[in-house]
Amino acid sequence: MAVMKSRNVPKDAVVLDEMEATTYAWEFVTNWESFSDTWALRYGPGFLGGINAMSGILINRHYRNKLKLGPYGLLASAIPISVMPGLLTPLFHRHLISTRMLLMKDEACPICYEVRSLAIQCGLGIAYPMVLGPLSALMFAHRYGTARIPDLMEGPKVIFKFVRKMTRPFTGTLTFLTVLQVVASSVVTYFEMKNNITLKRKVIEIENQLEADLAARNR
Repeated sequence: MAVMKSRNVPKDAVVLDEMEATTYAWEFVTNWESFSDTWALRYGPGFLGGINAMSGILINRHYRNKLKLGPYGLLASAIPISVMPGLLTPLFHRHLISTRMLLMKDEACPICYEVRSLAIQCGLGIAYPMVLGPLSALMFAHRYGTARIPDLMEGPKVIFKFVRKMTRPFTGTLTFLTVLQVVASSVVTYFEMKNNITLKRKVIEIENQLEADLAARNR
């Protein structure tokens, strides 16, 4: 059985709501025998989540080292900066990219999937940690007195200059991480679309073969 959009559904088809169709589609992908036909759909989001977790770890470590934090506040900063992007990335990607592919939403706009995937990847893997990383490091440095930092009373301009100075040595690594995010999200999303097309083609071939066999028996 294949999932079809409502305008293409035959008269004798089983009608599912979106939640039921989503559950069925993912069960179908999970139970498909050929790994090569489904690997990107099944494991791509988790792979992207791992990249974002690594990105968060590197960003968090840079600012913590700059302010000589050592073990102070390590867990409190690692959870929101590293763990959360690692968990949220596959959830958002699967819901906003993979599931929409399987349900044939935005099917005429492959670039929409690529742009959306890139936004999720860079948003959670670069922008979010780059905001939270220096803020949490400054907060813990102020609390534990591990490094000299500007006073908040000096104004946001002074704080911004201080953060920019800390960030400058990290520019090369940050550029590499950004390029990695762009390439990874593009490649995974491309192969997800390829997996989706392959699955639909093979399902149609199986259905056509079954119909041909049934017609041959009835002759």
